Amino acid sequence: MAENLLELAASQLGPSGIGTLAAALNLPAEKGQSALDTGIAFVLAGMLNKASSKTGMAYLFNLVTGSEAPDLSNVLEQFSDKEKLEASLPAGDATLQKVFGTRVDEVTKVATTEVPGNEGGRLLKMVLPLVTALLGAQVKVHKMDVSDLASFLIGQRGFLRDKIPDALLGALDVQGFDNLGEALVTHGHAKPQEPREQALHGHGEKKKPVSFSSWFFPLLLVLIALYALNMCMNKGRQEQAADQPFETTQEQAFMESPSEPVGDTPPNEGNAQAQLGPDKFSSNLRDYLKSFDRDPNQEFILQVKFEPGTAKLLNPKAPDIDDLAQIMQENPNLTVAIEGHVKGEGNEIKEQEISQERADVVRELLLQKGIAANRITATGMGSAKPLPQSETEQTSDQQKKNERISVRVVTTE
Repeated sequence: MAENLLELAASQLGPSGIGTLAAALNLPAEKGQSALDTGIAFVLAGMLNKASSKTGMAYLFNLVTGSEAPDLSNVLEQFSDKEKLEASLPAGDATLQKVFGTRVDEVTKVATTEVPGNEGGRLLKMVLPLVTALLGAQVKVHKMDVSDLASFLIGQRGFLRDKIPDALLGALDVQGFDNLGEALVTHGHAKPQEPREQALHGHGEKKKPVSFSSWFFPLLLVLIALYALNMCMNKGRQEQAADQPFETTQEQAFMESPSEPVGDTPPNEGNAQAQLGPDKFSSNLRDYLKSFDRDPNQEFILQVKFEPGTAKLLNPKAPDIDDLAQIMQENPNLTVAIEGHVKGEGNEIKEQEISQERADVVRELLLQKGIAANRITATGMGSAKPLPQSETEQTSDQQKKNERISVRVVTTE
């Protein structure tokens, strides 16, 4: 059974750290432990919900193991000093946005009702770095991979059942406690199975050697039958050709010339967006779904805007997002991949994280519009997939094109 992170946090902080937390929240010292449990329970619920997708689980693994992951000793030092704890709030706020996404305001409101003095949001900002550091320490000590961390998180549910209010599940759009992080059990790397003794050494009974005659004569009969069948087919073709009228040289040239395929033709690579039209997301996607021949790598760019260097969406009511939700409702078998792209002019790890967060934000908006989670994947591509650049295009224009959120059709049936 997984180690109880609630008890682990309390033992690491000790009475002094818990008292500092209570004082920072303007609570009596005796209320510190319950506030700590509440904060950790809320954060773990958010992480379990975040990890319901493979990309989300991978993001959490990077969060607790990356170069910017908080060190446990530093976090414990903060909890012993009220001023240092206050100074850590901005970083906690930024990470809070990453874990809860667009639902952070709803979650904060629920937390505020659970903590006296309306300090729920403040509590989450303080506790989140602690949980992240504790998870990072577990990964390091036990040499966990993504799958191991997923198992550890799912093991925390047994300690959280009486600490997660229904209002929090509602804020996370989770239908019941048992569904919290349920998808985690199918994610991660499959562990190699130990080979069975029988598979390695057999059952002890030796098989009889295969004789030459047992396979040669049946094979010879098959070859003879195939040869006879081929001769009959050739004779039939010759008789059919004799019955057909003679074709002139011009007729033969016409019949042998390549013909245009019936229906829509796939767009030329590198010019697909120009053929479809760069600014008509809805009509382009609808035309694509109606066509017979579809390029599986075709991108449809959403007209959405983010605050530079962040995943804060500046136009959450973008018409293209509404159009995509409407098209997916009209086509119940349609599944799509949301891909985030950035310019490629800085820290590659940071850019990949931002592109992932932006793709997650768009996916979250689609989920809020009623689209099933298993129909949408979100992937941060970083700067690994730039768009083709024309000869006359300036570098700055190219970078603007590369900063995009694209939609790619995965399945239609």
